[in-house]
Amino acid sequence: MSALIRISSLTGFREVAQQVGGDPDALLKRFRIDPGLILEEDARMPLRALVGLLEYAAQTLDCPDFGLRMAAYQDLQVLGPIALIARSSATVGLALADIVRFIGYHSPGIHLDLDTRQEDAPKLVIDIRLPGLVQKRQMVELAMGVGYNTMKLLCGAHFNAQAILLSGASSLPVSRYRRLFKATPYLGQACNALVLSAEQLQQPIEQQDPLMHKTLAHYLSHFGAKEPADLKQQVERLILRLLPTQRCRLALVAEQLGLHERVLQRRLAELGSGFETLLEALRRDRAELYLAERNMPMSQVAGLLGFSEQSVFNRACRRWYGTTPKARRQLLLAAAAD
Repeated sequence: MSALIRISSLTGFREVAQQVGGDPDALLKRFRIDPGLILEEDARMPLRALVGLLEYAAQTLDCPDFGLRMAAYQDLQVLGPIALIARSSATVGLALADIVRFIGYHSPGIHLDLDTRQEDAPKLVIDIRLPGLVQKRQMVELAMGVGYNTMKLLCGAHFNAQAILLSGASSLPVSRYRRLFKATPYLGQACNALVLSAEQLQQPIEQQDPLMHKTLAHYLSHFGAKEPADLKQQVERLILRLLPTQRCRLALVAEQLGLHERVLQRRLAELGSGFETLLEALRRDRAELYLAERNMPMSQVAGLLGFSEQSVFNRACRRWYGTTPKARRQLLLAAAAD
């Protein structure tokens, strides 16, 4: 089944398209999105259509910062009931945990993670996951902008991130990201994330309302919103975190989950999977994403995937695609151009 997303994610699309000389209705119809649905707050559309729409608009209207421009029109409120539950939480950290927990109500294709392993530099990690290759830079940057505006709403206008992490390469100058996020951007990272501070997570929320929070949590749980991650999802998150460290091993993942290696393997087998299977699948998925970035060096791709040497990555590519990383990149770039 195709992942859907609430139509509120189109907030600002019409304005930005018109500003850069586009016909918003024609663009929407090209991706089979009914322009009339924009006014229906809880209507939904295919996430893949939204991602394609933003990439197409950015390219045809010669507006490489289309997603960032749309972000100026969006904040936590586009998430509907999730915004209410976040703003009724006791602290900013708990609000972010609620957003991570229930983001599936907005769209199951958006994946969030609050990574607190570094106490002095917790990260709100943002990803868009769709099966198969898809160009998604504009959607990722829109989501990052919404994340930043959400933090300003929760923490106050004085909010500043410690840094902004962006995966892959970008044709935009660093100054464009700095102008929006008011923080130093780092490109070519292993993930897309806002680097926060421990003090920000501990900040109390003025509108906290325990009764409303409890009521909304109950409501969202009964409407198919995302519940805490199961074991397979937890393992996948740890693999993605550990890949760039080149220390992604079964023993370390089991240790962080508080399980013995054999117990973890057995429980994954009961779910019809295994550690090496998940590792291989996630590496291949990330390889497609990184190879589609024309200017990302192969050595950097290999490192982000957790390979200690380029030759190991080359062998993995031959196993996955029957060809070299360079040839695979050429194919992906050609397909994107088409």
